[in-house]
Amino acid sequence: MRTGLITLFTAISLTVFGQQNQTINLKWKIEKNETLNYLTEMSEIDTATYKAELGKILKSLSDSTVSGLKESKKLFKKFDEEFKNQNYIFTLSNKGEGVVDIVMVSKPKEQVKESKSDTTNHPLKGFQKMTESLTKGVLLRGSVYETGGIHSFWVKSSQKNLISTFFELPKKPVKVGDKWSLDINLISNDQSFVCDTSYKINEVTLAAIRETKEDTIAVLKYNIVEYVEGNFESLSSLKQGVTNIKTTMKFHYQGISEFSIAKGRWISYNGIMGLESTGALKARQKSKFTLSEE
Repeated sequence: MRTGLITLFTAISLTVFGQQNQTINLKWKIEKNETLNYLTEMSEIDTATYKAELGKILKSLSDSTVSGLKESKKLFKKFDEEFKNQNYIFTLSNKGEGVVDIVMVSKPKEQVKESKSDTTNHPLKGFQKMTESLTKGVLLRGSVYETGGIHSFWVKSSQKNLISTFFELPKKPVKVGDKWSLDINLISNDQSFVCDTSYKINEVTLAAIRETKEDTIAVLKYNIVEYVEGNFESLSSLKQGVTNIKTTMKFHYQGISEFSIAKGRWISYNGIMGLESTGALKARQKSKFTLSEE
């Protein structure tokens, strides 16, 4: 009996040891005439609160009266609601020469039925039509290499961040425990910000390898943190001179995903993005990021 237990334990240990040292290559596998569609959800999971220290942004969009500010706030709220009422579709296709083309389009969710109190001449009707037009069509174009790296270096940083977060893979074979970084920068300030303290964590880890009869599944864990602390220099008026606003910003992203080695695509992808900031822009927000193949 004891010999049998020792044999079983040894077999299990060798299996685990073998998986730990197994090297795999994560690579996109999309056929020449194939399109791979992912329904994407990027939605808040708690109430975001924003409060600009300077009311100049709202005042520039309307008159400076109390009623004018209230109307501007209504417009911003309506604008947020319209953008939240969207699904997004990522379409991946084989561009040739080892490049995967990525296009994101919006897909309005089920239209909310208007209440009986709505009228055709409501002041927000025109705004609603404007936001509907803004959220139609192609919202992002980019590309990655089949081997995982960013190909479209020319896109805006915000779009590159999105492409990298969802579709960048390790550029070389990896084994369990290996870590690599993503080509992202979540915080971006101009010359008005004077930084005193900062730190950054940018790690994706191959957490496990799961074997099935037909496939090898790579389990990836994401841990991204960016933090800055300093002062925003604001020229409040010619008389008052420069005002320093003590400010902190922190972005963090944690996620877990499963990638099929045989099929060369995500089986599941889930992440949570958080933002906390104080000072010039007060904000507290969490959003979930998911991909599901259509």
